[in-house]
Amino acid sequence: MVHIGNASVTRIIKSWAIAFLLGASAWAQQPGDVDASALDWIQVTATRFLDPVQEVPNAITIISGDELRARGAYDLRTALALVGGGFVAPGGDFGPAGSVPGLLGLREVDDFLLVVDSIPAGGAFIPQFELLDFHNIERIEVVRGAAPVYYGTTAFAGTINVVHFPAGKAINAASASFGSFGSLAADGAAVLSTGDVNQSLAADITHEKISDARAGFERQHVLYRSSFQIGTGNLTLDVDGVHQRQRPSSPSPVGDDGQLTPLLSADFNQNPADAVITTNRLRAVLGYTQIVPLGTWATTLAESHTHLNSVRGFLQAGFADVMGDAEGFSQRRSIDDVYLNSIITQSLSPTVAITYGINEVFGHARQGSSTFPYTLALDGSTIPLSGAQSLDGSIMFKDTRSFAGIFAQSRWKVTPDLNVLAGVRFNYVNESQDADDGSSTLRQSEHADRWSGSLGVDYRVWRDREGDLDDVTIYATTGNTFQPPQIDLGPDAGFDPLLRPETEQSYEAGIKADGLDGRLDVDVTAFWVQFRNQALTTLINGTPALVNGGTERFKGIELEGAWHATAAMKIAASFSINDARYRNFNTLVEDTLVQLRGNELILSPRLLGALSATYAPLRRVRASVTGNYVGPRYLNMQNTARAGGYFTEDASIGYSFQRALVAVNAYNLTDRRDPALESELGEGQLYRVKGRWVQLKVTVPFR
Repeated sequence: MVHIGNASVTRIIKSWAIAFLLGASAWAQQPGDVDASALDWIQVTATRFLDPVQEVPNAITIISGDELRARGAYDLRTALALVGGGFVAPGGDFGPAGSVPGLLGLREVDDFLLVVDSIPAGGAFIPQFELLDFHNIERIEVVRGAAPVYYGTTAFAGTINVVHFPAGKAINAASASFGSFGSLAADGAAVLSTGDVNQSLAADITHEKISDARAGFERQHVLYRSSFQIGTGNLTLDVDGVHQRQRPSSPSPVGDDGQLTPLLSADFNQNPADAVITTNRLRAVLGYTQIVPLGTWATTLAESHTHLNSVRGFLQAGFADVMGDAEGFSQRRSIDDVYLNSIITQSLSPTVAITYGINEVFGHARQGSSTFPYTLALDGSTIPLSGAQSLDGSIMFKDTRSFAGIFAQSRWKVTPDLNVLAGVRFNYVNESQDADDGSSTLRQSEHADRWSGSLGVDYRVWRDREGDLDDVTIYATTGNTFQPPQIDLGPDAGFDPLLRPETEQSYEAGIKADGLDGRLDVDVTAFWVQFRNQALTTLINGTPALVNGGTERFKGIELEGAWHATAAMKIAASFSINDARYRNFNTLVEDTLVQLRGNELILSPRLLGALSATYAPLRRVRASVTGNYVGPRYLNMQNTARAGGYFTEDASIGYSFQRALVAVNAYNLTDRRDPALESELGEGQLYRVKGRWVQLKVTVPFR
């Protein structure tokens, strides 16, 4: 044991321990063992014990930044293209820069937690996938299923953790790209200093246009990261700013037969001529990590301010064949988020470690909405301006949310091959709302105290240090958690009742194996998840109203695998069979109460598959091709309209010179425009797959 009086030795030990913890993210991308597989990578999302994926009883996928760049992945759909059971719809109600992920057969944006550099992006409200930046990424970690201990109520169906390079590290390169329809982009990231003060800076500018001539987005983003030693600990400071202006696209209406109407083209834009979604966000993050007598103490405080102005519009049900009746709305919204996290991680013995602490996600939203009717020609010849319309209503809305919790998670190595991971959390959830439409006001509040937790076991049934088969591990886990219902930030927000929390019970079991001296890895997972107390619409005294009571069940099998044929060649594949169904779900459909028991969830495919080949040597020719299959799915809750399956293909080819990389990236080569996502603002309307898009990109490393 080091004596307290030996200050220099003590300081060296503390500095190395802090560097060890802060460097865990780098280990996740590059394991120390050259023969390590993806299952040996250290993950930082499911636990804080620096455990490799192989030893965590959850389905976890890690996508390295190098792989993303080799495949030309530039958005969430392409980044998660090989995740087992994952299906991502680009665009949606949050604009063409947005995306809505799907895991477990579920695609509800608020059921997923988006974490960016350890901070929940979107805080207590809706995950900000539309502001997600894919430049200078070190890795992405995806945990399928709930994370009820560390993240609590905000991680209901899955966690997506996007990690950029830390202070003092960067890709040290600049890129410029030219894409379809006049798209332009430039980005760069560099290390500013290392040593006593580590600093890095990343910035990007994007002007993206798509096949809809009236839609696209511009974004300017900058991220500054720094870290330096203060006293016996390490202080980090991040500042992140983004300005984004989107011109929204539109979903396609569904006809009486449940199919997409043939009256309108795939790129028909229902929005007013001045439709826009302008978002500004500024985030500052302060963190401090030090060694204390109890263990390693890490504290993070983050504050984000987001301001949004928008003008949108959607066709209404029963629009005519020539002129369409539409309803538009304009909004001004500001959201302040505060995230506080303070934890201690310590070893109680050589076989037992524990993490415990507190965290809180606090959010305050203020919104003003005005609605207006308008009419537009369905051939696109007449596109009205929102300012020329007469308002038919306005609502002022405020919402304050707090998700706080005290938690503890412990890992017990019963034997060298048997691990038990258990955790419990006490949640304190509080919400209050105020709404005023000029003629009436409504004030509501809801409070819930509840325990959540999980228990998992993993057992290594085979370990062969010298043969081709390295490790085989079986695992099982169960969890119980809850979440408040989805927050409504639409134009009518504030007058629906605050409902009781939704609950979840989950079970997961699987097998993880790697072999061929780290060149092959496979993960097979089976899951069963049930959501209760879901919000549904019913009739109360003849008037539609939201109530709790719906139940949904999800089960399936997911497979992921990858083979590194050579140092430069990787073959990867995934396949899943999902069964997502309503159980007891008696809800209002087209003014009639319908019991949906046994029906499949809307747009939830039973079959998903992906296959990819990537060849990425350090020099000369590089190439990749990725194919995704989305199986048949229903376009309505009644399951009377069924859409067939479809394939999409992405490809990249380039040449790596000594001082530059030139690549051509192509997305959705077959130009499929199948329905992929339900709109929550346009009733009975579905967003389609984004059309074919091609990009020429030149990357130059800094000397």
